[in-house]
Amino acid sequence: MTSEQLFVLVTVVIAVIVVIVVAIIHVSKNRHRIKHVILDRLIISLKAYLSKRHESEQPVTESEPKVLTAEEKSTVELERIQKLIEVRKQLARNTDISHHLWSLYNDHFRFTSPQSLDPYNRDGEWYGVKILQTSTKNKLNKFEFELKGAKYKFIDDEENRNWSDNLKLFSLFLYDESDHCLIEIPMKVKVDKLERKYSVLSGGPKAFLPGGWTNDFIKATLVHQSIRNKEIRAQKHRERLWEIKDLKGRFGISD
Repeated sequence: MTSEQLFVLVTVVIAVIVVIVVAIIHVSKNRHRIKHVILDRLIISLKAYLSKRHESEQPVTESEPKVLTAEEKSTVELERIQKLIEVRKQLARNTDISHHLWSLYNDHFRFTSPQSLDPYNRDGEWYGVKILQTSTKNKLNKFEFELKGAKYKFIDDEENRNWSDNLKLFSLFLYDESDHCLIEIPMKVKVDKLERKYSVLSGGPKAFLPGGWTNDFIKATLVHQSIRNKEIRAQKHRERLWEIKDLKGRFGISD
């Protein structure tokens, strides 16, 4: 080690010793104040710790449920029922059951007397539908019938309704044999150039009890429509044959 390095080392040691001595003297003179500062900081930290621990140990209590008044309960219940009804109405719209029933009723009941069902009426049955009784009472048209062994009845209140600007609103009802209303279909009839045009109102039925009966009626309606379409095509074929024969005779055309 050179003399210069030894000098630097001795100088550093002396400086460190001086700093330590000065620090000791300073602490000795201010030891009471330093002690109080340290104690104060410890007390503050301890209080903060105890406060947090007390808060964490407090039991968590759930807020008590609000007690609804009678008016509030009825409002909640009405909203719940309305939502369920919309689901039922959508089910009816998805199956198109209102239009199926009106088609069946319009084509085969409302404007058809039992006597005019021949030659399709076989032993009281017509396309799988057995008509039991027809009647009109208090301006209500009622048609009792049987489908797949189950008894039903159609009722419409068209004659009980009043006209307004050539327009009338009425309902078509379908009941089971226990007089449960399976569906109430809102209808509209409008007179245009001495003709009545009927249509099913949108928005879904006013009453609807879902069940297996919907499939039975949809299948029956589809069968009836298929047979009816064949009848229409056969009728048009006969009319064309008659027209051909007539034209040949009047214009002297031979085969």
